[in-house]
Order: sequence, then C-alpha cells, then structure tokens
Amino acid sequence: MAFWRKRPKRRFRAFDRSELPEAPQPSFDDMLAEGLMVAEAAARMSLRNRFVMHALRGEEPYEPERASAAAREALYELVQEAEEVAERTADEREAAARREGRSSHEHDYRRADGPNLRRREKVYAAISTELWKRRSDPQYLAALAERAREEAWEEVAGAIDARLAREWGEWPQIEVDETYEAEREVRVHDLLADLDRDVRAAEDERARRAEAADPFRGYVG
Repeated sequence: MAFWRKRPKRRFRAFDRSELPEAPQPSFDDMLAEGLMVAEAAARMSLRNRFVMHALRGEEPYEPERASAAAREALYELVQEAEEVAERTADEREAAARREGRSSHEHDYRRADGPNLRRREKVYAAISTELWKRRSDPQYLAALAERAREEAWEEVAGAIDARLAREWGEWPQIEVDETYEAEREVRVHDLLADLDRDVRAAEDERARRAEAADPFRGYVG
C-alpha cells in the first residue's frame, strides 16, 4: 500500500512591480529609423491607392515624372503630419510639467513624463526634417514611386485572379463574336466597379492590420 506524503504549502510573496527588470530604452537613431520606415510605408500605400484608382478608371497613363511628383506630394503630407505630432507633443509636455502625481491612463501625462515626451517631440521633428530632404532627391522619389507602382499592379492582378477564381474556377475559354464585342464596354465597366470594390476592401483590411501592428501607436518614448 502506497502512502503519499502531503506536500507543505508554499507561501508566495505579493507581486512587486519594482523588482521587474527595466525595459531597454531604444536609442534616438533606432526610433528615427523606425519612424522613417513607418512613414515610407504610409507613402507607398498612398501612392499605391492612387495608382490603382487611376488604373481602374483609366484616368491617365502612368508616367514616371508624374509618379515622382505624386511621391513628392505624399511625402509633403507626411512632413506636415510629423510636424503636427511634434507640435502637439510639445504642448502636451508643457501641460504635463504643471501636473504632479501618477497618470491614470496612457495619455494622462504628468511631470515625470516630460523626458519621454521631449524625446518623442525630437524624433518626430527629425522625421519631418528627413522626409523634407528626401522630397528633393529625384532618385529616391523615382524608386519610391516605382515600388508603389509594382505593388499597385500586384493588387489589381490579385483582384482579377480572385474574381476569376470565384466565378469560373480558372481562366475561361471565351468565344469572341459580334455580341461579345458589342457588350464589351458594359463588361469592362462592371469589372472595374467590382475591382474597385475588392481593392478598397483589401486596402481597408491592410490598413487595419498596419494600424494594429504600428510600433508607434500609443508610444510616448
């Protein structure tokens, strides 16, 4: 017959957050590089959406010079956004300097948050400055536009393949006759409307995932 010895109960200490190791602080250069990477991804998404809409609606042919101008415009919008964040952070830092105590939520800044807010302000100011410089680099603009164009065509091709797979299962064998030619314009119009809807849905989903994975969301460092 087996006898089991009852184990003595272990006493656990109360959780002490102060004993946790401090999270390593990213360097200014790391934060700047991360911010520029996020900004460039946003610029490509803006350009890609523009190119997709132009391709679906047939509004204008793709021209490298016009695409570079669009890239310059997209970067200008991001420059303005970065400047606005830097200015807003400066205002928050000044207001936080007048408040003592502990914060009740992530956007309730107090005096102790001053150094972090100042860092964030400087990072976004540096992002704005760097993006402004890139607006004057023809090679960078051309490369940015070309990459966005490739992504746009991948988006359109994917939407076409998805629609064909959904309706036909494979590329259909079509007999071209007078009726087919006569109804071509109507079919193209319907196809563009469907592709426009599918592409917008795909972009909304991509934007949602990008926001969920945004490393700067809620960041005050």
